[in-house]
Amino acid sequence: MIQAMKRSLSMLMVLVMLLALVPALSLGASAADDFYTYGGSYIYNWGTRGTVATFLSPNAEDFYVNNNTSYDELSTYSGASNKSDVPNSALYRELQSLMVKNHNKINNYDASKSYFQYTDCENGGGKISSFYSGTKIGPGWGEGGSWNREHTWPNSKGLGGSDEDDIMMLRPTSQSENSSRGNTAYGQSSGYYDPNDESNGAYNLHGDVARIFLYVYVRWGNRNYAWGSGGVMESVDVLLAWMEEDPVDTWELGRNDAVESITGTRNVFVDYPELAFLLFNEEIPDGWATPSGEASGANGKCDHNNFDAGVKTAPTCTEKGYTLYTCQTAGCTYTKKVSIPATGHSYTNGICTVCGEGEPALPTYVTSVTPGTAYKLGMYSTSSAAEYYFSGTIINNYYGATDTSYGNGVDVYVEQTTGGYHLSFKNSSGQKQYINVVASGDYRNFSIASTASTVYTWDAAKNTLSTTVSGDVCYIGNYGTYTSLNILKSSKMTDSDYLARFYVMGGGSQDNPSDTPVTPPVTPPAACQHQYNQTITAPTCTAGGFTTFVCTLCAHSYIGANTAAKGHSYTNGICGDCGAAQPAGGTSTQVTLTFDANKTNRTEFSDTKQVWTYNGLTVTNDKASASSNVADYGNPVRFYQGSNVTISYPGMTKIEIDCTGLEDKYVSSWLTRTDATVTNNGGIITIVLNAPADSITYTNLAKQSRAFSITIYAGDSQGQPVDPPAACQHTNTTVVGAIAVSCTTNGFTGNKICSQCNTVLEEGTVITAGGHSFGEWAQATTPTCTAAGSERRDCNNCDHYETKSVAALGHTDVNQDSLCDKCGQQLAACAHTNTTVEGAVAVTCTNDGRTGTTRCADCNIVLVEDTVIPTTGHVFSAWVQLKAPTCTETGMQRRDCDNCTHYEKEDIAALGHTDANEDDACDVCNEQMPKDEHTCEKVSGWKSFWNAFANFFRRLFGKPEICTCGEEIVKKED
Repeated sequence: MIQAMKRSLSMLMVLVMLLALVPALSLGASAADDFYTYGGSYIYNWGTRGTVATFLSPNAEDFYVNNNTSYDELSTYSGASNKSDVPNSALYRELQSLMVKNHNKINNYDASKSYFQYTDCENGGGKISSFYSGTKIGPGWGEGGSWNREHTWPNSKGLGGSDEDDIMMLRPTSQSENSSRGNTAYGQSSGYYDPNDESNGAYNLHGDVARIFLYVYVRWGNRNYAWGSGGVMESVDVLLAWMEEDPVDTWELGRNDAVESITGTRNVFVDYPELAFLLFNEEIPDGWATPSGEASGANGKCDHNNFDAGVKTAPTCTEKGYTLYTCQTAGCTYTKKVSIPATGHSYTNGICTVCGEGEPALPTYVTSVTPGTAYKLGMYSTSSAAEYYFSGTIINNYYGATDTSYGNGVDVYVEQTTGGYHLSFKNSSGQKQYINVVASGDYRNFSIASTASTVYTWDAAKNTLSTTVSGDVCYIGNYGTYTSLNILKSSKMTDSDYLARFYVMGGGSQDNPSDTPVTPPVTPPAACQHQYNQTITAPTCTAGGFTTFVCTLCAHSYIGANTAAKGHSYTNGICGDCGAAQPAGGTSTQVTLTFDANKTNRTEFSDTKQVWTYNGLTVTNDKASASSNVADYGNPVRFYQGSNVTISYPGMTKIEIDCTGLEDKYVSSWLTRTDATVTNNGGIITIVLNAPADSITYTNLAKQSRAFSITIYAGDSQGQPVDPPAACQHTNTTVVGAIAVSCTTNGFTGNKICSQCNTVLEEGTVITAGGHSFGEWAQATTPTCTAAGSERRDCNNCDHYETKSVAALGHTDVNQDSLCDKCGQQLAACAHTNTTVEGAVAVTCTNDGRTGTTRCADCNIVLVEDTVIPTTGHVFSAWVQLKAPTCTETGMQRRDCDNCTHYEKEDIAALGHTDANEDDACDVCNEQMPKDEHTCEKVSGWKSFWNAFANFFRRLFGKPEICTCGEEIVKKED
């Protein structure tokens, strides 16, 4: 019997362990944590392909509640009937703002491989499913064949930053599926790609791709390549038809939850596909099945226009409250939540008078750094007034992963070294890691290493660290739309940058207590709302013009786009504009346009066009009718296959294109001219035109072509070059854009430019405002017994001054003759009828209160001293059962405090099975009970025969049988 019990317990333990390994998915659970299966902090896709979603998931509901919005509110914003007007509509902007502000983590392309096991898994953590065909791999990316990350919105159609790495838009596909789709636009007409073809109709993906399209179209604002065969979607009509034909399934809803757990944002068109129709001013299909049921008549639901007064859950200091409304129409069970903002703490002497919680220490911004002090490295967004903190990870070798929570930022330290500082932090293993800056081509990237290689200096004007790499001054800062730390060339800094800031918690923890304390913290400056003065420098015959913009508030400056040089205009050998003599050697002109890596001479650039200009020579690359973007390269410049390249200069007779050292495939297209004699001498392509021309064009280049420079000769029928004019010696200079410094406003030294050629010779620098310099306080008005006086001090450098109050003297009566000693006023005995209470704090269940000090408001005498009111602790009501226990599962009960919102929960032990009548079934739940069985070593031969013979007579006389071991065998009746 004992052995049998041991075996049963062993089997039960194995069963429990196996069940623990199986992900639990309970769609009927009311709490979000019970609803989902997690892998760390990420949610596994819990849905099933093709199963229409007729409910909103818990996370979807919370997303809109936490953002203080709802379908009812969103549907009040207007869209537009004309698709070209949609991006400017109120609904488009509202939905874009909602998705952008919650996008708090920008994933990178490489990490998407590990995210697919959550977003595109099967059965809450199974294999990864190919988007188009449903083919299974994984769950690891490298398991099961060669796979690609499909850009459902192709890279070549307007993507160019974080949008191309967004896991919401990236989907796993096999290489063959990825190749089959290419970058063809989705649609149902000839020449378009139908996603259903890959699965032979097993899955309907029309609605899936339509809703992903809408996400990228709105969240990232990608609209230049939206429509038609050169875009991503055939038309608005096809988009909305596919939305209606293929309703949202639980697979899409589950993926939306998974992506939100990774990035923080959702695709609103999955939760509320109705908004797609409102966006284009179309009627929502009647009876259309949607997760929210907001479509008229959808899923048998009503229009929800008959709500009750609502049941309110009061907010606390830190938690939102809710009002729950229920539709009162017969047969309808639709509910919606409307959030009530948290009240926020109300602190007095560091204690919240509402909930008794202590006031937390806050991070403070510092304007200098001290070696050995632990800092948080923050990134302040000037556009959204949001703060992000360095969390110790570098992504893609150039920007750091960040977190919006100060507490999740790692401590960073500056170390004194020759010429400046090293910057370091400790990784999760406690190892010191240095943050270095390295050059990678034109880029300046972060690098984390165990040894320091970068020496930083402190920039007092920007309150951050900087270093010089390959001749470029680089700041710790941020560029563009990345919500993360970055290293940038100073020339890349723009108004939308994220500014690096160093913070300490309170006074800052010391890594080396002997170090000098940090400079007292100050409040960080608010983001400057730049107001620029413009100084226009006009172009001359030989130099381009430009516009200098200088902010009058903070002295931030930048140089606007260049204007091409005008070129000389000669009459009788003299330029009518500048008076320069026409060069000797005939009327020939030579101009060389160099395509350098800094794009110095490029005056225009977009996805479809670029223009290079120098001394009147213009080269235009126009790909407006092509499918791929213009290349962003110089030294050499690249002209993609299909480009239209135009070279323009008045009276050209000969053109030389420098292709030295380039492969033949990048040169061949330059040789195809019928209007000239073309030769190739070691990579120098010489084009002698049959007749002078103001421009020539290469239409639809057969292959990608490259060049380092283009030289033209004009005005001489033989095309003979002449000596170029001497370079400007910059002997006459002037300063533009200078701003005087004041006590409160930074100044600017101005840009030093050449007065003859307008070249910027020296960029100006910011002159930091020094603050006011005050003299001593002096009495402004004299206090009396009953009236306060004042003092004033003046700034020594400007007309600013400060005042402060001096308390009234108050009456005195030393000789007690009822007359004031100072002013002689008759004094009356005080009856203390006008009293005030100071410092009273309400008692709570967890914190003592205080009675406060009672004082006479007339004579200031204390009447009643302040005393403590001891807390009584929680007073609980009786336990209330929340969940009844069963034979095998524990129950739950709760009791609430009568005086506050605190409550306690505890388990109720499982009842356990009972079998009083020994019928092998539980008396409570009727579950079949295991029978007692006796097993022992099997025997044969004579011993077996004797055992059988003995048991025959034992049964004959009604006695229990015996085992071969001699023990009686007792069995329950069946």
